[in-house]
Amino acid sequence: RYAAELALLPPGAIDVAAVVALVQKLRDGGRELPSALRVARQLCVERLACLDIEQAAPLELVTGGMTALAEATLDLALAQAQAEADARHGAPRDAQGRRIEFWIVGMGKLGARELNVSSDIDLIYVYEEDGQTTGPEPISAHEYFAKVVRRIHTLIGDTTDDGFVFRVDLMLR
Repeated sequence: RYAAELALLPPGAIDVAAVVALVQKLRDGGRELPSALRVARQLCVERLACLDIEQAAPLELVTGGMTALAEATLDLALAQAQAEADARHGAPRDAQGRRIEFWIVGMGKLGARELNVSSDIDLIYVYEEDGQTTGPEPISAHEYFAKVVRRIHTLIGDTTDDGFVFRVDLMLR
């Protein structure tokens, strides 16, 4: 389906930098971020399948490539989600006026860097402390990060015509 885009991914193993560059090339070619993330996944999975089947790549190369794909796409989705939330609500600030930090913690196979091509990703979201945004439509830090998390889930987990990036499990046992 994406044969014309295969050349956008440099040969060899997949790492975070290669995925970020691939997504940027897809965006430069006119794709919006959600589509670029999904097409990048398809191209990376095709590459990893070829490395695995045709070149007998070690398991660590395949799982490392899938983990790099997850890390890169989550970073890109987070940046987009925060930019959108910042534009509407402003950045979340603590009592001293510093931006409140936010982290995505990968659990399970993602945390162990052992994702395979059919793995879902188990995520926990964490932010430093309570606060308030300072933009045109101020909201609490909790509301801000809830919006960011929902947007990340849409960017990564929703299925579109281009597929999905990763199934996301937020219901950890």
